[in-house]
Amino acid sequence: MKKTLVVAAGLAVLSTSAFATKSRMTALNQDSGRGSYYMDDERNAFRMAGSFSGNYVYVEHGASATSGVGGTAEGGFFREGSSMSYGLYLNSSEHGQLGSASADGGTTFTVDPARVDVFLRSNSGMNWGVRLGYESVTIEGATDQDGSAFDLSVNGELAGANVWFTYVPATDSLTSGADQEADMSIGATYGYGDHTLFAEYDSEGGADGADAETTLTLGAGRTMSTDSGMFFYDIALESISNEGHNDKVSKLALPLTFGFEAQATSWLSWRASIQQSLFGSRDTDGKASSARTTTFGVGASLNWGSLRLDGVVSNTAAIGTNDLMSNVSAVYNF
Repeated sequence: MKKTLVVAAGLAVLSTSAFATKSRMTALNQDSGRGSYYMDDERNAFRMAGSFSGNYVYVEHGASATSGVGGTAEGGFFREGSSMSYGLYLNSSEHGQLGSASADGGTTFTVDPARVDVFLRSNSGMNWGVRLGYESVTIEGATDQDGSAFDLSVNGELAGANVWFTYVPATDSLTSGADQEADMSIGATYGYGDHTLFAEYDSEGGADGADAETTLTLGAGRTMSTDSGMFFYDIALESISNEGHNDKVSKLALPLTFGFEAQATSWLSWRASIQQSLFGSRDTDGKASSARTTTFGVGASLNWGSLRLDGVVSNTAAIGTNDLMSNVSAVYNF
């Protein structure tokens, strides 16, 4: 059994501020990069482009901010307007496709793409949002390399459901890399009584025609507010095909997650969660195996007026590492 302890410090008082950092999502066993299907958090905008609100600036730095292309620092600002809200985000680790460029002109070095994402959200009529991402990389010298790419996300309300679509076009290889096939995801959430039902299909293209890794997620989640915070739970069925772009590897899991957030004082709040797959199997070359995976998360929030600080401490037994304050973020609401 693999066990992971995640300790997060930061975020603002539960009842007054919007959430926007990866640390809260990590502590609550949600997707740190793209947020939650059913829980309010500004990280959700990287899946559902219009899921942000308020006026704030936020920056993030550390090991847990590098889930994909992009280095260790990222951040942006979001602002509400009269008819449209907008945001600008730098160096996101989501949706990247180019990879790093490298050169050897006596000294080998690599350069990560420069990336920017622009967000727009409608404030009237039909609720919709759009995100446009752009990245580019250039190296001039012994081995000239350059590349650029766009990607797009849209979401809107349709027949009572919140529907989203993301498309990352295929890109030509850099001198040191390989062609990347297109990525695509489509999904929806729907309120049913006290629960939110969610479904998503995600296809991640491989390099040079390798099999795409596809993930199908079906589930339901619920949050329940209290005088001092909230309690939540969710359950999902996850089916992964061609894991690691290998057509001989598949995976099936049924993770159950529950936890809480509670406000301790006017400047401090706590959160904790636990997740475990109730069923799981992995098929490799026709040979099936299964194992439970339990992940425990706990976090704290600190707030000074309009400023919020967040940090992560992680202990991952599987790889034998202990990272103190491996991720730090700051959010200023204005």
